[in-house]
This record gives sequence, structure tokens and C-alpha cells, in this order.
Amino acid sequence: MDPQEYIFTIQQLSLKLKIPKPTLRFWEKELDGILVPLRTQGGQRRYTPAHIPIIKETKKLRSKGKSLAEIKRKLGNSSKGQDGNSGSNRIDFLADRVAE
Repeated sequence: MDPQEYIFTIQQLSLKLKIPKPTLRFWEKELDGILVPLRTQGGQRRYTPAHIPIIKETKKLRSKGKSLAEIKRKLGNSSKGQDGNSGSNRIDFLADRVAE
């Protein structure tokens, strides 16, 4: 499969996850360092499948009344293993959480 098939514009992701584009932009700003889309040379956002669990978990926690500050702490803390590394640990953790 072509790797480009797994890259989403903000419009595509908005439709797929039923989250308004302004909300995605706001979450990106507020969850600085946790939700970081790729950027084209022109500055347009591009999302990969790795972003989807983060966004779904954010949506779920917001629906439960959690503030973005609480969500940022939760996602930031829960993504770090004992060695302090995050990266793929965050994605694995969130994928497991969304699957529940």
C-alpha cells in the first residue's frame, strides 16, 4: 500500500472522527507536545494513524468533563514508561485505551 494512503488532511480527519476542524486545531495548541501533526512545506497539517488514538482518547475524556489541562497531564504521564521514554509507548497505551 502507498504510505500516502495513511496520511490525512485536517478535513479528512475531521470527517472521519466527527470532530470540527477548529476543535482539532485548538487541541493541538492546548495539548502541545502530545498532539503534533506533521506539516507540509506549505504549513498544512497532516495526520497519521498514530494520531487517531490520541484524538479519540481526548474526545472521550472531554465528553467525561475533563479539562484539557487534565487530559494533557494524563496523556503525558501515562505515556512514559519506567525509563521515562514516551514515543511509541504513548501510541501503544492510547491504542489499548481506545480499544477498551
